[in-house]
Amino acid sequence: MVKNVHTDEFGVSRVIEPKVSLPQPAWKLDNTMVLGSNELLVDVKILNINRVSFNEILESADYREERIKTRILDIIEERGKLHNPVTGTGGMLYGRVLAMGENYPNKYNIKVNDEIISLASLSLTPIRVDEILSINYETAQLEVEGKCILFANSPVTKKPEDIPLKLAVYALDEAGAPCRTYKIVKQNQHVLIIGANGKIGLLCTYAAKDKLAGTGRITGLVKSKESKKQLERYGAFDEVIVMDAANLKDFYGRNNDNIEKYDIVIDCVNSLNTEMASLLAVKNKGIIFFASLSSDYKMTSLTAEGIGKEVEIIPYTGYLEGHADYSLNMIRHYEDLFELLRFRCEKEHRHGEIHYKHSVKKTIEGSALTEKYIYAGEESGRVLQKALRVSEYNSNVLIYGESGVGKEIIAKIIHQNSTRKSFPIIKINCASIPENLLESELFGYEKGSFTGASTSGKIGLWEAAQNGTLFLDEVAELSMNFQAKLLRAIQEKEIIRVGGISPIKVDVRIIAATNKNLESLMRQGLFREDLYYRLNVFPITISPLRQRKEDIIPLVRWFIARYNKEFCTLKRITRQAEVQLSSYPFMGNVRELQNLIQRLIINSEKDIIGVKDVIAATSFEICKENTLPVSMPDSGRRQDIDPAALQSRSSLKDMIKETEEAVFREYKRKYGSTRRIAKVLGISQSSVARKLKQYGLNSSESFLD
Repeated sequence: MVKNVHTDEFGVSRVIEPKVSLPQPAWKLDNTMVLGSNELLVDVKILNINRVSFNEILESADYREERIKTRILDIIEERGKLHNPVTGTGGMLYGRVLAMGENYPNKYNIKVNDEIISLASLSLTPIRVDEILSINYETAQLEVEGKCILFANSPVTKKPEDIPLKLAVYALDEAGAPCRTYKIVKQNQHVLIIGANGKIGLLCTYAAKDKLAGTGRITGLVKSKESKKQLERYGAFDEVIVMDAANLKDFYGRNNDNIEKYDIVIDCVNSLNTEMASLLAVKNKGIIFFASLSSDYKMTSLTAEGIGKEVEIIPYTGYLEGHADYSLNMIRHYEDLFELLRFRCEKEHRHGEIHYKHSVKKTIEGSALTEKYIYAGEESGRVLQKALRVSEYNSNVLIYGESGVGKEIIAKIIHQNSTRKSFPIIKINCASIPENLLESELFGYEKGSFTGASTSGKIGLWEAAQNGTLFLDEVAELSMNFQAKLLRAIQEKEIIRVGGISPIKVDVRIIAATNKNLESLMRQGLFREDLYYRLNVFPITISPLRQRKEDIIPLVRWFIARYNKEFCTLKRITRQAEVQLSSYPFMGNVRELQNLIQRLIINSEKDIIGVKDVIAATSFEICKENTLPVSMPDSGRRQDIDPAALQSRSSLKDMIKETEEAVFREYKRKYGSTRRIAKVLGISQSSVARKLKQYGLNSSESFLD
């Protein structure tokens, strides 16, 4: 049966959201396997996932196979294609042709039952996967049962008969890089290959060797002596150097002979932080080719400008006409290349277990702007690692957490460890700007567009964040009407100023934050589903401080040191006072703790902050503004707690008892059940019941649930 779809070459009719888009940038595609008139239906057997995407999937799934499979299937379910929303990358596939639409142009002379390798990225290919049978962690290949749709313009090649299938798929996933290398290298040049022992590095090395034809020199840069020994057994390199190109101090300090030595530098590393080594190594007026998707060529351009170096920078190349044939012919011609690639394809099957780890995984110690993220608990450490991991990619992030937990700090950590760190991060509190002013504040306005507008117009905060990060705090507070405008700006990567008619292209990364449940708001019709999926690409949840009590004491010490310096004091806190603070619920989270420490330093009469000071300060917090009613046990009448009176009492036991009673009375009123109080305070439900009975607060049987 043929689906009656309007004929188009590029698959626009398959786009679900947003409607006016090409399949690659679209969020979601129609992956129903009903054949369109100019489409190709393929029985999919192998998926070769882009290495950058595969690394991210491995890390997010903690290298556990079932989680890896689930994550991949979830991406396909959510987007209708295997387009990693975090990395923005896909991969390629192999399969057998099941059917051809009646208007399929058949540029590649294929027929039904032919085995083909699709050269179109998985990031734009409608696909369904029923089962993942196996994963090869060395090659990032999956054996699957599934189907896909290829478009009229999707490039394909027939399965080569003389090259092992998995090796061919493995190599063709990066076929654009060696083809581009062959085009840019000239005879008698000195070429440096960074990451020479990886797949891209090997392909580019032999392409350079092919072009140099016995002239010039090829130097390979690898990270280990084992890689150096392996490469030196073959004849492709004139020299192999062992060095970590990501360690600029090592690169610059130990090997000055490599500075400005090379006519062409080809950076083949699938991670950030090698760009500066490339820039140092290349000659003035030389060429840097970033053969991997993960390199930051924009930062390299700006740095080259800053040091006054004229360099031609060529970014990642995905497709060149004839690139598949060139790469396959190169593998046929160079027996060494064939053996090196085959070794990698077969390596996983010899070991039979996960052995690949991302070689340049970010660490907390080596990352910027983590000094204000103070923690001791494992949960907080995991939040920080997630922030550092996502900082490597350009995906949108949605941070969940109560007010005061530190959402803005996490946003800043992501920005300062990203490729956008040299550009601004601009915060917008969506709840603090009236809606009638929000559009002009966010998108700017043209001169004379409304009464009181500046005569010269004004750029908005969105435009001011160009090439940087836009932090949208309290995003749940946006009206449905403005959510639609926000969605358009995110999808189209452009804004229109108030009173303007011309769209302005703006490249920003979105980090949003909320203290509300967006899924619940979505079900209530209060938050747009399409905007939710655009923002919720990489969610990070920060737990309230009362659920990570192990972080309290390190935070207390950090804030005391900070405010001692700020207030020119020498206050210290006793261990007993720290323990007392760690039992406090801190409903205002880290912000409440910060404010409390300031009061303790200011109000404590001695240089040592003790338990009495803490109890007095926390009693004030519970009973602030003297509004908390408490039944005093000796009179039975209701009266307010006077913090000053509490502080003047000589009996610590009395102070603790009165404070405890006030806490349980207020929490009974606020939370309504022993179960909820127990969860908030971090104690057992039976302990709560005993305390309520002790203070005469358990009059309602229905309360004890």
